[in-house]
Amino acid sequence: MPPPAGFEEIQRQEFSRLFGRVVGIRLVFIPVVGLLALFVALAEPARWRSAFLVALLVPMATFFITEALRFRRSGFHSSAVTWNLLGAVVAQVGLTFATGALESPFTYAFIPLAVMVGLFGPPRVHWTLVGLQITAVWAFAALEIRGAIPDLNLVAFGGGHRAGHVDVHLVTTAAVLSAVLALASRAGRGVRSAFDAMLARALRAQEESLQVHADRAEELTALSAEIAHELKNPLASVKGLSALLTDNVPLGKGAERLAVLRREVDRMQGILEEFLNFSRPLVPLALGRVDLGALAREVATLHEGMAHERGVRIHVREAPAEVRGDPRKLRQVLINLVQNALDASPAGAGIDIEVPEPNGSEALVRVLDRGAGVEPSLLGRAFDPGVTSKARGSGLGLTIARALARQQGGEVELLERDGGGCAAVVRLHSPPGYPTAAEGEP
Repeated sequence: MPPPAGFEEIQRQEFSRLFGRVVGIRLVFIPVVGLLALFVALAEPARWRSAFLVALLVPMATFFITEALRFRRSGFHSSAVTWNLLGAVVAQVGLTFATGALESPFTYAFIPLAVMVGLFGPPRVHWTLVGLQITAVWAFAALEIRGAIPDLNLVAFGGGHRAGHVDVHLVTTAAVLSAVLALASRAGRGVRSAFDAMLARALRAQEESLQVHADRAEELTALSAEIAHELKNPLASVKGLSALLTDNVPLGKGAERLAVLRREVDRMQGILEEFLNFSRPLVPLALGRVDLGALAREVATLHEGMAHERGVRIHVREAPAEVRGDPRKLRQVLINLVQNALDASPAGAGIDIEVPEPNGSEALVRVLDRGAGVEPSLLGRAFDPGVTSKARGSGLGLTIARALARQQGGEVELLERDGGGCAAVVRLHSPPGYPTAAEGEP
């Protein structure tokens, strides 16, 4: 079964974090090993040992420090893990050899290193590195059995031939240590496999939960859209009957109440229409050339009456700008933004609709007002469905505007305007997959 989506990325992040801790801990041992090398240089009569430790530890310390710095800069890389593990194995084998082979206190470091090889090592190099450790163990046993290096053991630890040099003891130690190394590396690999299995199960459960949620949301959306559609017909009947009653009701409280009824029906119809626009799938685009300046003037003209009632002026400043898009949907985007600007603008204020010259393939339309701006509590959530600062708003206008813009490869942003107010910016360009005018549009 293939791993679920996101498995490799999460696995890489978690093992990167864990491996980073191991790399950091490894730096702590560099001073300790350096002090050991200094002790050996001063206390041991065998000069070859000091030269060997210096030749081993200086490049290894440089390598480990460099790798730690690189990890902090660029993070985890699978190839870097292999080289780090190989360097650790070589350093540990060399350090063990220089401090007494199988009778060195550093022999015990073989075991945790084998666990790390199993945990972090790629499958292709896992057994290669463990095999290198086991080969080193038997090579140490052979050196001590043959007595090829008489001063192999440290003088500080007794030196010369000691009880540990009995052949049976050395062979037994090498055999047991080899088995322990194989088991330790297999345990590390088992921990890795268990982690991968748990992560895969968690991601699959998450996918199933999200799919169930998506199916349920789709059902609820379809049901709510059907209910909203069914409500439009009785509302239309109520509106028509109220209009008939208006002609037969004399001026007074009754006429005022009927007028309130009609306004509320109009508002309910507007909310239902916005909800249907939001819930129904976006219909295919009817692409064509769109003159953004002409579109801005048209939208401003549509709102002249509403602006006059509220004592607000609408100004259009335009430069030549054309995009390839759906004019009806772009008009709806601007209508929603201008209506929001009108609702936010105080009497006597002005609304500016700006169409600057295009910058390369990107064209902009800005709707600027001098209202209170976006509330800090709503910043970042203004485009979420249902989020609104209006007492009687549906919270769908901005959501629909962004959805329509994104369908055409554009975007809608809300920014703070210098001097107070809000700047609604529509960014547009040719949708992917459609030729631009420069490419010979018919």
